[in-house]
Amino acid sequence: MQVPVRLLEAARISVRPAVLVAIASSTAVFTATPFILQPIAEEFGVSVGAAGLVSTAQLGGFVLSSWASGRFLRPVRWVFAWIAILGFCANLLSAAAPTLVLLAGARFISGLSLGLAAWFAWQDAFGNPAKTGDVAVTGPLVGVVIAPTIAIILDRFGLDALFIVLAFIAISPLPLLAQIPTADRLRPHRTRHAATRAARAVLLALGLITTAGSSVFVYAAAIGSQFNDLSPLAVSLTFSANALAAIPAAKWSGRRGPAGVWIAGVAVLAFALPAVHSPAVFIAVIVGWGFLFFMGIPATFALLASRSLFPEERAGDAQAIMALGRVFGPLLGGAFLASGATTQMGLVACSIMMSAALLLLYVDRIHVKQIVGAEPR
Repeated sequence: MQVPVRLLEAARISVRPAVLVAIASSTAVFTATPFILQPIAEEFGVSVGAAGLVSTAQLGGFVLSSWASGRFLRPVRWVFAWIAILGFCANLLSAAAPTLVLLAGARFISGLSLGLAAWFAWQDAFGNPAKTGDVAVTGPLVGVVIAPTIAIILDRFGLDALFIVLAFIAISPLPLLAQIPTADRLRPHRTRHAATRAARAVLLALGLITTAGSSVFVYAAAIGSQFNDLSPLAVSLTFSANALAAIPAAKWSGRRGPAGVWIAGVAVLAFALPAVHSPAVFIAVIVGWGFLFFMGIPATFALLASRSLFPEERAGDAQAIMALGRVFGPLLGGAFLASGATTQMGLVACSIMMSAALLLLYVDRIHVKQIVGAEPR
């Protein structure tokens, strides 16, 4: 995780390399989650569904820390250090966990670290298009290379070895600790401000987007192999193409236009992914999803920032509400997939996401001066 730092500095990034390394490390840990469920099921003698408890526990920790961080913490050096230390300890504990329950507990701690890292990065980027692009592009860049790396480690060395590797990835931002200030000079107070009505509407839209998106996209690999007769290699290459398509979208420096337009495009893809069984359509949907989603989410964050009196305080709220969506979305989609109702699965996902798109378009029409001020809590 330290290798790209000099390249990032040469590219004149607007976010501290330490923060980007932290979000890259977190992305690597999150990317590993779908790959470890089957090995966990085999090691502990449980079903893949029961192994999913591990993912749920990690998301639970993510929701808790991303929601609470902006309320009780400030983006300072000691917090940044604890993000790396928590991630390091959580992954080492995961490697040593003798039972599934203890492993879930370790992944909960990992989720706390991941939520803190997301808040730390996004609270600084909200309201700044250049910083938003730098943070948003980190995920796709890591996603291109980390998935095959994880698969190789699991295949050759096993689950415990992967957790040990993830532990050292999690602690990799520590050598850059000096880049983080020891005091938050911009926000020295600890007063918390409630979100405006417009900001609450955007947060609701973000929750709907991730609920609908995860209800189908988390099962994309299964859809590609079971319903479109694609080989595992073809599916993995398609996901690499998805990450590649997301890179220029996330780093887009010009005007993005209304966020709702991009999300409406994703809504159409959310219908086609499970409902249309064609290899060509599957590939086009997955690649198109990468571009449209990473055009739409930064645009949505920009809209949230513009409709907030204290944008940095909404960063943790946004990450928490999106994580909640990712908890409930797979449950919704899984119920349809288990019964073979893929067309209904697509219709429901499309409807939910289109509702979010319309809500964003409505908020986008509200002039900034119409924002109602929020009282301090």
